[in-house]
Amino acid sequence: MKKFQSMFILLIALSVISTTSCGQAHAARDSERKLTINGIERSYLLHIPPGLDTSRPAPLLLAFHGAGDDPAEMQLLTGFNEMADKSNFFLVYPVGIGQSWNAGGNCCGEALSKNIDETAFVRQILTDLETVVQVDAKRIYATGFSNGGALVDRLACEMPDVLAAVASVAGILAYSPCQPQQPVSVMHIHGLADLILPYKGGGAYKIRPVEEIMSGWAELNGCGGSPTVDQPLKTIKHIAYTSCQAGTAVELYAVAGAGHSWPNVWDTSQVIWDFFVAHPKS
Repeated sequence: MKKFQSMFILLIALSVISTTSCGQAHAARDSERKLTINGIERSYLLHIPPGLDTSRPAPLLLAFHGAGDDPAEMQLLTGFNEMADKSNFFLVYPVGIGQSWNAGGNCCGEALSKNIDETAFVRQILTDLETVVQVDAKRIYATGFSNGGALVDRLACEMPDVLAAVASVAGILAYSPCQPQQPVSVMHIHGLADLILPYKGGGAYKIRPVEEIMSGWAELNGCGGSPTVDQPLKTIKHIAYTSCQAGTAVELYAVAGAGHSWPNVWDTSQVIWDFFVAHPKS
């Protein structure tokens, strides 16, 4: 069933509906685009919302699937296509090598073992996008699940000149050393019952505690003072560092009862997009 769903959505994605010329509003358009980086063929899916004028700058969201998953499953998991259509942003689903990403640390799979240059891949995606759409350079965002979430943290370390903000769901910063040359807004959403990447640290991947990782991001972003703590829902603790350089923020949502998952106790994707909208590049 999983493979059938993926193939079905991919077939839809490859059905391009576009009869208008450059600079005009299009019907919803999805396409697979291929690139070659360091001799390796890579690809990504591009979603252009209906009615969005591709000749005018619009925000861009890069959405990275988890290990063992693919863009079709990321679409189903997040509902980002519908959100893009409503909020008018370009949406890209990159495809991992062997359904994995080289996020640093000791995870995961083929992408890690081959030391795939993911940063070069993302920069090439952005170059390729310039041939088909106009992206607002101050509103380029990246989000990911699990291994994909760990990757967006690495990208924040390596591409702070490009990314305005990143959001990781059930992922952690594994890449070291992280030495961004400028601050990037960072949000994490993590389940307290996550057994793969335990909130309190340790586990098979021997990770640092999630709150320690976030305080590290706060230090990198030059955030002053102690974080604020509140509970937007009974099962969710929200830790926020807001007095950070260049108007950036570092925020963590800890979700009680949630495991290694995209939490469904609220609209996770909407929370992510709201964070992005509030934090363009200065």
